[in-house]
Amino acid sequence: MATTTAMPTTKASLEPTPIPPTFYSVSQLGDHLHAIRWELALVGAGFAVVGFKDWDWGNTSGFQTIEEGWFAKNTRHGGMDKIGHSFSTYVIADLLTDRIRANASNPIGAPITAALVAFSIMGLAETMDGFTGRHRFSREDIVANGVGALFSIVRNSVPGLSEKLDWRFMYTPASYERPGITGENGILPPYERQRYIMALKGSGFETLKNTPLRYAELHVGFDARGFEEKERELGYPIERSFYVGVGLNLNEVLFGTGPNPNFARYRDTLPGWAARKTLEYVQVPYTSVYAKSRFSTVRRVGTTFQD
Repeated sequence: MATTTAMPTTKASLEPTPIPPTFYSVSQLGDHLHAIRWELALVGAGFAVVGFKDWDWGNTSGFQTIEEGWFAKNTRHGGMDKIGHSFSTYVIADLLTDRIRANASNPIGAPITAALVAFSIMGLAETMDGFTGRHRFSREDIVANGVGALFSIVRNSVPGLSEKLDWRFMYTPASYERPGITGENGILPPYERQRYIMALKGSGFETLKNTPLRYAELHVGFDARGFEEKERELGYPIERSFYVGVGLNLNEVLFGTGPNPNFARYRDTLPGWAARKTLEYVQVPYTSVYAKSRFSTVRRVGTTFQD
């Protein structure tokens, strides 16, 4: 008579199959926030200094809102303030992404945490503006903050994109501007001295990495002039301009690998990291050349505009 032998039952066979970890969870958020606690303290202190010095925080009044518009000729800053909000959110998110990836026990989802934190910080700053009669709370600023946070997520999530694309700010020298346009006493550069640039870097492309084109960049930029009080006093018209040009990739010159002597061996030190990140965000004047296309010129006559 045939007999059957029962297979032994082990403890392991009775346990459920482990569920793989989710892409993002509340526990990850806590881990990420703990990893950047000191960075958040520095960002908060920086906002407090600028807020009380430049943005009239502390001169409290009732909460007020304002509809500011976007890039139209009758807006306060021609859209430079909106780009500034997007750029600031992006920079905070990008820096925090790096620090989370360096310090968190589980860095998966770092771009999401960093973007959420940056958006929250900028939203809190905008809320503080709502209690000052000078600025007030703007929904357009909140949307602009969201654009910057989203750009950071995309740039830090798409493989290879951060090596190919930078978003930069240029504090234009006086020689770039019209006579009489100088700086102000605030901590941040005035809008009439700002330009924003997208830089496509040759060093991010495999086919160019071993050629001289790794030092080259293609640039697209934008600025708006004639909106600020000093410019109006001098009688300058409203001008909104696009720029297309080529630039020198200073990060590749200073920290790239290759036969030329540079600081490549220091690129992963804290000072090297700080220098590289600065050059990702700041366009150094006189390291690029541009062709300018002024797509709009408007003159003020009293309180009206003449195209």
